[in-house]
Amino acid sequence: MNELLRLNEIQNPNRLAIGQRLALKKTVVLGVQPLFLDVNRDPIKGLDYVLEFAGKVIRGVTAENGLGVKSFTDSAEDEVKILVKRLDGTMKEVGRGVSGYGNKLITLISPSMKVEAKTEKHPDLTAGERPNPKAETKPAHDPKAKQPPTTGKEELGAKTKSGKTLDGKPVVIVEGDVPNLSYLAEYVDEEVAESDYEWAAKELNVEIAAIKAFALVESGGNGFAKIASRIVPKILYERHKFSNKTGHRYSAKYPDISLPTPYYNKKAKYVIADDLYKKKNGVPSDVEYHRPINKKDSQEVKEAAVTLDDMLKTGKATSEKDKYADIFGSYKRLSKAYQLDQEAALESCSWGAFQILGEYWDEMKYSNIFDFVKAMSRSKKEQLKSFVLYVKYVSPAIKVHLKNKDWASAARAYNGPKYKEFDYDIKLEAAYEKFSKKKYEK
Repeated sequence: MNELLRLNEIQNPNRLAIGQRLALKKTVVLGVQPLFLDVNRDPIKGLDYVLEFAGKVIRGVTAENGLGVKSFTDSAEDEVKILVKRLDGTMKEVGRGVSGYGNKLITLISPSMKVEAKTEKHPDLTAGERPNPKAETKPAHDPKAKQPPTTGKEELGAKTKSGKTLDGKPVVIVEGDVPNLSYLAEYVDEEVAESDYEWAAKELNVEIAAIKAFALVESGGNGFAKIASRIVPKILYERHKFSNKTGHRYSAKYPDISLPTPYYNKKAKYVIADDLYKKKNGVPSDVEYHRPINKKDSQEVKEAAVTLDDMLKTGKATSEKDKYADIFGSYKRLSKAYQLDQEAALESCSWGAFQILGEYWDEMKYSNIFDFVKAMSRSKKEQLKSFVLYVKYVSPAIKVHLKNKDWASAARAYNGPKYKEFDYDIKLEAAYEKFSKKKYEK
């Protein structure tokens, strides 16, 4: 009884509130596990760390996936401090938070990279002589030479190897992940004419304003963006699609790009996926994630659900890892996933002005996913053609909904059953009215 009183912070052992939920084991509700990622959000292995709480000191070393050992606090009120070991052996605090109820994964993202390297003696120095730090050294390779993109890697992140500079000095070469954009075609600056919209409207037997409305809601009306000096199609990377297509085999190690649940959003509520839920959905037991609640969940499960804001406050989610990224962030995620599985990565993105998911390439009559992606990256006209193909062959019911101006049904057919979380139906109707008004004014 004393354990239950302490665990649930009950002051009066003779009084419980109706509906009060009791935690029976601290191993179920007071778990804390750190995850250390570098600036590129790759796992940091072999990092010495310390957890401090309630006068206790827990020391550990991170595993290959950047995870520390799960520890258990004494109460939900315990403050947990996380420290890491500096190169000089001293410890530095990098995070802290209150334990709270519910086993949590605390993700810490470093502003730096950690690489392992071994120093070597300079061959042209006598014993005890130190190298001149101002002496010019020829590089191990031509720094202006274009580095080939990284492909077919099972392990993401920087790797090191010993080598020599061109003048014989020992050097450690750090090889990182070089993005690969070879799947994109060169952009053709070809605007979509009104005659193109007339063709699309005739093909689908819908109004031009309805087609323009979809493009405006999905991408702001323009399916391209600029990254550095290159114009690329707008994309949205979906980690749950990649996770499903690869059998979840990357989800335990790379949750930023592979997890059975979509990136979290502010309007939904989530609970921790338990082992039974994982087993039903074919997810390995070592994959830690929150799943959205559904109508079949019990009232008890719904009451235990948390929002994205709750998870951000407690460290169960991070703004860098668990939310949808902008276009540049989506390409970073795609580049990492592309090194693990090219086709699955491209199929897991929504592309262009109409944000069409790559996995539909076959139904849309493209020869393969690469052909679809090159079309999406080539021109605005190709993106318009893809919308016509999508509606004709993947979701023909959209034509009926648009003719009836049934925006809710059109949004459901295009964006799925959770369209209301993003007000797609309201946005579609407003966009349609905008373009219809322009036509009337002309």
